[in-house]
Order: sequence, then structure tokens, then C-alpha cells
Amino acid sequence: MNKKSMMNISQQLINHGVHPYGSAEVLKFEKQLARYFGREYERWQGNKNLTESYGLNSFEGDISKSETRPESLSHYNEEYHVYRAFLDKDYLAYTMGCFGVDSYGPELKDISLEQAQMKKYELLVERADIQDGQSIIDLGCGFGGLSKYLLETYPNIKVTGINPSEVQTGYIRKELMSPDNNFDHLRFRLIQAYFDDVDSLGIELESFDRVISIGFLEHVSNIDLLQKKLSRLLKPGGLCMHHCIVSVDVLPAFLNSEDTLMGAYYPGAHIWPLSEPPRHNTHLTFKNSWFVNGMNYWKTLDEWHKRFWESIDQIYPEYLTTDEVDNWNKYFSLCKAMFIPNDGKSYGNGHFLYQK
Repeated sequence: MNKKSMMNISQQLINHGVHPYGSAEVLKFEKQLARYFGREYERWQGNKNLTESYGLNSFEGDISKSETRPESLSHYNEEYHVYRAFLDKDYLAYTMGCFGVDSYGPELKDISLEQAQMKKYELLVERADIQDGQSIIDLGCGFGGLSKYLLETYPNIKVTGINPSEVQTGYIRKELMSPDNNFDHLRFRLIQAYFDDVDSLGIELESFDRVISIGFLEHVSNIDLLQKKLSRLLKPGGLCMHHCIVSVDVLPAFLNSEDTLMGAYYPGAHIWPLSEPPRHNTHLTFKNSWFVNGMNYWKTLDEWHKRFWESIDQIYPEYLTTDEVDNWNKYFSLCKAMFIPNDGKSYGNGHFLYQK
């Protein structure tokens, strides 16, 4: 579509109160949100109370909230063309890219979104000590980005991807599981299911060297039960690595998404404090954890937001209504505002390493 047509689409949306990325209206909205979150982080700075004191016990109940499954999954079952418009072109990774910001410094490297997503995979491979020839579970595999990276990088590695999303698993079957790439049935297996139902998935016990989850633990309510089931799948000495969004301090209102604006997008989800996953040291032995500065995720989201608007003619109005464009627009702004306060030192990602 030509530039004039793009301007016409943007004007149509502006006329309905939906303003594009980088506009004065959107920047003002994001600044207001960031001030709010900044005050919340300052308010709860140093809070190390257990989550149980706020009504959330990660040692009880089902792995995930069954009553909110359909609503939560609906976000991941968004039309494929929408994700294609803003995610990286290589892996369609719908999680943080690594732009080189360590735990303390806010400086971002001038690299592409595609490079940042690859660097994330490289960092996880290093920390989880993944080696060629191993058997890996890609838990909550999304569009298959990590699986694709592993299969392309290691000629003898085997991967099992688990994901309940019909849209994401449909993409993997159609685009990736073909003779022209490494997603062959000899080295890759795809299971479309909730991991809660792992006992009925026909997975051989003690047959995996590594379990890697990226953006999965946010949807887990009972971490203890998750770890118990994962321990049955790992070989003795096998490692498990979780990558998820965390707060440095305990933020009571963030423990249940229903208590925040994020509940509209991720009902049943939780933002665990950095101190919570290491408490689960019974079924798998906790080995190490890392905090990944939130500016990495801010930069990822900002790039997604920009690409979303650069591709608006590809998704509106064919795949998204005006209200849905507004919904995505607010989602990007909301998420960015959560990561940017305190230069990303209060809210970011956690890496948690365990061993059987």
C-alpha cells in the first residue's frame, strides 16, 4: 500500500480516537502509566513478604486456573497475521528479546529485534548448558522459535514442543514441519495440549535432558505441582530453566492479573516476585537465578509497537476492527510502562535454573 493510503488508514483510526505509535497522545498516555507504576514500585520497595500473606499460595491447587484457561488462551489464539505484522521475522518470538542490558545498567545495544531474540536464545542455551545430542522439552513453545533455533543450531538435538494454542501450533504444522527445514518428525515432536494434562500425553518418563520454558511460569498457579511433574520427565542430573516476567520486590496487586489492567489480556496470570520460584526446591534442586533488566523487554515491546503501526495496512481492517486496534495499542503502551520505571531495575525477567 502506498504512503497516501497508509496516511488515510491512520487518519481513520485517529478519527475514532486511536492514535499511532509515537504520537503525542500515545507518549502522554505511556508517561502517565509509567509514573503510576513507578510509584507502585517505590511503595513496595524492599517488600519480601511471602505471597501467601496476600492470598496466593504457589504450593497449592491446580497447575493453572482451569476457569480462566479459555480467556487466557484467546490472547494467544489471535489471528496469525496480526502476530506476523509485529514479531521478529526469524522466530516469531512473543517474549523478551535481549538487547544487552545487564541487571544494573540501562544501556541498550543498537541491534535489530531479530538479533535480540537470537541473543536471548543464546543466553538461555548458555545458562541451561544445552549440548548437541540432548533431548529437550520446549514448554509453552509459542510459534516454535526456541525449537527452531535449537534444531538449526544442533544437528543431533531432539525437541518436544508443548503448546495449547490452536493458532500457534497450526503455524508450526503448516510452516515449519516440512521436509524443507529441521522440524522433521525424527527430531521434533509437537503436542497441542495444556501441560496440566501431561500424564495423559504419552511422554516417556525420565527421557529428557533439559526442560526450557519461556513466558510460561506467568500462567502457573501451583509451581510446586509443576516442578513435581517436570521432575518425572527429566533424566537424573537433567536441568530445568524457567524464563518469565518477575518483579524484584513483592507487588501484591500484581500477584493476580485480575487485580490489574493486565487482567483484560491475561486472566488467571501472575507476576511472581524474583524470590518466589527459588522456594520450590523439593522436586527439583534450585541451582541459580538471574534478573534480566526490564529495559530489554521495554525495547522489545517498543519495537513491536512500532512494527504494528508500520504494518497497520496489512491488518486493518481485514483482520482487526477499530476496537481491536485500540486494544492492541493500549496493550503495548501498558506493557512498556510497566518495565521502564527505575531504568528496568524493578520489573524485568527472571531466569531460574533447577537440577534433578
